Amino acid sequence: MLRISGFDEYFYLQWHINSQCNLRCAHCYAQQANPHLGVEELFLILDKYVAFLKKKGIKGRIQFSGGEPFLSKELFPLLMQAKNKNIPTRVLSNGTLITVQVAFELVKTGCRTVQISLDGDISVHNDIRGDKAFERALEGAIHLRNNNIKVTFQMTVSRRNHLSLKPVYDISRQYANRFSLSRFVPIGYGIQMSNDVLSAKEMRGVFKTFTKLKSGNQIDTPMRDPLWHPFFNRCNPHLLSGCSIGYNGICIDSDGTVYPCRRLPIPLGNILTQDLDVIYNSKVLNQLRDRDLLKGKCGKCRLRWQCGGCRAIAYAVNNDYLHEDPQCFF
Repeated sequence: MLRISGFDEYFYLQWHINSQCNLRCAHCYAQQANPHLGVEELFLILDKYVAFLKKKGIKGRIQFSGGEPFLSKELFPLLMQAKNKNIPTRVLSNGTLITVQVAFELVKTGCRTVQISLDGDISVHNDIRGDKAFERALEGAIHLRNNNIKVTFQMTVSRRNHLSLKPVYDISRQYANRFSLSRFVPIGYGIQMSNDVLSAKEMRGVFKTFTKLKSGNQIDTPMRDPLWHPFFNRCNPHLLSGCSIGYNGICIDSDGTVYPCRRLPIPLGNILTQDLDVIYNSKVLNQLRDRDLLKGKCGKCRLRWQCGGCRAIAYAVNNDYLHEDPQCFF
């Protein structure tokens, strides 16, 4: 069957420019701290990404993350360099280090969106991320919006906080421009919370609640989880959509290691020694691009090309990135 892409027109790079962080979040996917790369090596990575885009004839977008990216002295030079190359940028942060001055300086880089993690009301968020993390995240959001930088609150849902979905949505209406959620994947430091992975029934409840909140149209509520597309939107059978892994994005860690997704920690190569187009044609990504290889109920599902399930949660729970999505409720 001929399938047309239903993905965003921008091929994204989620770039973890450092591994150091000022928080110790219970569900963090980080495994260990990596050495810092110098600005010359970071600029080389940026050049290789731009060369990949030109070779493919596509547009790109960079999402700078960490660790906590605002701890890196290379963040602002990288943002300016991306601006000079006409690459749109976003920053993914815990929000606690965004001062008035940081927000003011960020405007000069051309970055117009910052994603801040918010996992519950004040008690739930601080329980997961640490004392005063909630208050400082909201302060950061205020500073950004005062400088006309859009704020997205991103909630990582687990059994520990999924009942806080509406409170976080209500907070987002006041302090942010957008609200979205992602699933908790028990890897790295977060493996200690393996028992807090939501069941398929609980995940269905989360999506139902999100649907009700989304229908209110009180704030922008993008949803990129693969399960959302076939089960809550009408799907064109000729459309390739759902999980963008292997298709419309890539992840680079702070040491140059390339992953399919930061929550799917399977090394594909290192961009410092390889070109990105070579890594992009790796065996793992070619397998992930062929959804007829999926196993279990994902492999049998008539909507696998519109969904694909979450390969990260399949790998974390079943140690097989082609296994069925254990949280699928279809």
